[in-house]
Amino acid sequence: MAGPETRGLASILGNLGWLLGGKGVGAVLSLVYLGLTARTLGPAGFGQFSLIVGTAQALVAFVSFQTWQIVVRYGMAPLRAGDDARLGRLIAFCLALDLLTAALGCGLSWGAVVLLAPHLGWSAGLSRAAVAFCAVSLLSVRSTAVGVLRLFDRFDLGAMADATTPLMRFAGALVVVATRPSVGGFLLAWGMAEIVTAASYWIAVRRLTAPRLRLPILRGASRAPRDAPGLWRFSWTTNLVLTLEAASRQVAVVLVGLATGPVAAGNYRLAVQLSQSIIRVSDMASRAIFAEFARTHGDAGGAGIDARRLFAHITRLAVAAALGLTLVLVIGRRALDLLAGPGHADAYPLLRLLSIAAAVELAGIGFEPALLALGHAGRALVARCIAAVVLLAGLGVLLPGYGGIGAAWATLLASVIGTVLLGRAASAVLPRRGAGV
Repeated sequence: MAGPETRGLASILGNLGWLLGGKGVGAVLSLVYLGLTARTLGPAGFGQFSLIVGTAQALVAFVSFQTWQIVVRYGMAPLRAGDDARLGRLIAFCLALDLLTAALGCGLSWGAVVLLAPHLGWSAGLSRAAVAFCAVSLLSVRSTAVGVLRLFDRFDLGAMADATTPLMRFAGALVVVATRPSVGGFLLAWGMAEIVTAASYWIAVRRLTAPRLRLPILRGASRAPRDAPGLWRFSWTTNLVLTLEAASRQVAVVLVGLATGPVAAGNYRLAVQLSQSIIRVSDMASRAIFAEFARTHGDAGGAGIDARRLFAHITRLAVAAALGLTLVLVIGRRALDLLAGPGHADAYPLLRLLSIAAAVELAGIGFEPALLALGHAGRALVARCIAAVVLLAGLGVLLPGYGGIGAAWATLLASVIGTVLLGRAASAVLPRRGAGV
C-alpha cells in the first residue's frame, strides 16, 4: 500500500497536471502572440510595450497581497469543520484586501507614469494608455478566487479559467495585427484578457460554492482576523515575500529601459518571457505543493505524513526537471530567431543567463511553499529579502557598465543565493517521521 507521503506526492502531481494542462496550452500560445507582438511592433515599439507591461506588473506585485495563500492556509480548518459562516468571512476579508490594494495601486500607477514618461520617451497618448493598462491590471482581481478553487481542490476549474488569458491575448493579437497594429492596440488586447480571466475565475467560484456560500459578499470581513489568530502576520509576511520576489524582477525590466533605452528593455523582456516559460512550471508546481502541505499541516489527525520524505521526493523531481532545461541552451538561438526575428538577436546572451537562473529556481520549487504552508513565512521572508538586496545591488553595480547582460548576471546571482537560503531554511523546519506536521 502506498505510504502517506506517496499519496501526498500523487496529489501534488495530479493538481500539477491540471495546472500544466491549462498552462501548457497557454505556453504554446504565449510564444505565438509574443512573437507576433515583437515582429509587428519592431524592436523600439516592442520595447515601449514591454516597459508599460513591466511597470504594470511591478505595481501589481508591489501592492497586492497573496490572498490565495491566505484562503488555503486559513480556510482548511473551517472547510473541514463545515463552518461555512467562518469560511465566508475569510473569503470576504481576502476579497476586501484585494480591492483595497487595487485602489491604492491605481493611485500609485498615475504617479509612476508621471515620473517615468519623460525618461522613457512616452507621448501623452502613450502615458494615458499606460495608466489605463495599469488600472485594468490592478482591478482585475482574482487571487482570492484562485485560493477558493484550490481550497476546494478544484485545480481543474482553475486551469480552465487560467487558460482564458493566453486565448484572449492570442485572439486579441491577431485582431490587432489584422487591423491597426500599435502599442495601444496590443495594450488593449492584454487588458481585455485580464478582465475576462478575472470574470472566468469568479464565475467558476460562484458555481462551485453556491448555494453553500453566498459569494462575493464583504459583510463580516472585519471578523476574519479574530476567527484566525495570526492571519494579519501571515498576510503581511507572505505579501512581502512575494512582493520582493516578483516586484524586483519586474523593476529590472524598467531599470534596463531607463539605463539603456527601450530597445534594450524589449530584448531583456523577451529573454525574461522565454525563460519564464520555464519558471512558470516551477511556479505552478509550487502552488500545487503549497496546497498539499497546507492540507497536510491542517490535518488534525496527523495522518502520519512524513513531510521530510515527501519533500525529498519533490526535490528529486525538481532536480531531474532542471537538468532537462539544458535543452534551452541548445535550441535557444533558433527558437529566438523563429519567434521574434533577427531584430532581437541581442536577447540571446540574456536568454542563456536567465534560463540558467530559471533552472536554479526550478531545482528548489519545494522550499518556499513548504515554509509558508508549515507556518514559517518569516524564514522565507528573510531569504527573499537577502536575494532582493543582492539583485538590486547587482543591478546598481552591473547595469550602468554592462546594460542588459549585467542585469541578467545580477538575476542569476540572486536566484542562486535565494534558492540556497530557502533550501537551508526548509531543511531546518521540516519535521522527521513521527514528529507530525
